[in-house]
Amino acid sequence: MVGMAPKTLRRWLIGYDHNSPNNPIKHEPPLWTPQYDPHADDGVYLGFRDLIEARIVHALRGKHIGLPTIRICIDRARKIVGQDHPFSTSQFKTDGKSIFLEITRDLDEPELIDLKHQQGVFRRVVAPSLADLDFGPSGAERWWLLPGKKTIVADPDRAFGQPIVADHGITTSRLWEAVDAEGSVELAAKLFELKPRLVRDALDYERSLRFPKAA
Repeated sequence: MVGMAPKTLRRWLIGYDHNSPNNPIKHEPPLWTPQYDPHADDGVYLGFRDLIEARIVHALRGKHIGLPTIRICIDRARKIVGQDHPFSTSQFKTDGKSIFLEITRDLDEPELIDLKHQQGVFRRVVAPSLADLDFGPSGAERWWLLPGKKTIVADPDRAFGQPIVADHGITTSRLWEAVDAEGSVELAAKLFELKPRLVRDALDYERSLRFPKAA
């Protein structure tokens, strides 16, 4: 859903060890405090707020902004906002531009050298990651998964956060399987009493997951 490797996301959530010039092994802590215990016996779980934080950090990394710089930005944002998941708060949604300029101030990062470029990074990278989110008092609550449409959504309170058709609650993966089994969008739509366009939207999203380069 975020478009990144699970191994990298795991490192962001639970931290990692690596060699350094002055210390044979250095431990890097998690970028933020995960919503669930990352050391549970049955695996690492990702909360919805974790997902949104990862999405924004991944977008910044895509612009070659260094992870140490991003770590500083998260720490500064956490102090300003007062939450462990600062990028997925309603305050960041409302005041994101000014907060972003503050947390990137005086950083020795080629991609964030001057104020004009900082504004450009926020406008081109961070703002689009916030535009398709619905926020409540505690932070991000829903993620609309198709640009410009409110048909396919990830909602942590529905279907355990799996992508679903918003008005019906049917998972996009189930519709993908139904089209494959029935042989057509129209037959699958009839089976679930959906409009065919909603099934097509579900297929579009599933294709973006299964064939990201093609999407």
